[in-house]
Amino acid sequence: MAGIKIDDLEGAIADILRGYGDVVYQATEEGLDAAQKVLIKNLKAASPKGISKQFAKSWKSKKKYKLKRYVGNTKMVPGKKGDIPLSNILEYSSNSPHQGLIKRTYEKSINEMAAAVVAEIKGVK
Repeated sequence: MAGIKIDDLEGAIADILRGYGDVVYQATEEGLDAAQKVLIKNLKAASPKGISKQFAKSWKSKKKYKLKRYVGNTKMVPGKKGDIPLSNILEYSSNSPHQGLIKRTYEKSINEMAAAVVAEIKGVK
């Protein structure tokens, strides 16, 4: 750094910041992994126990794109036109006593998930 000319200072700072950007990006990816684990744990805990023993165990995550995670339930039940995700029936059916459970669980988990991401970025374990 001591040998940098004043005209080259801006480029040198940009190079250093790019390095930090890569570190923050990787930490954010790891933080999202931690956040999805938090959400899955909370969804499993909130899942109705009397409906299907497999429902609570069927929460899975998928990493399809960078900086995004998808969490869903793989438990299917037979319907008139083929198999239907049980989570859709429980979440959206007007007859379901569990209507909105997934959304409420997600909303209650937001602070805990955000804390998991920030902890990874800060390097706190």
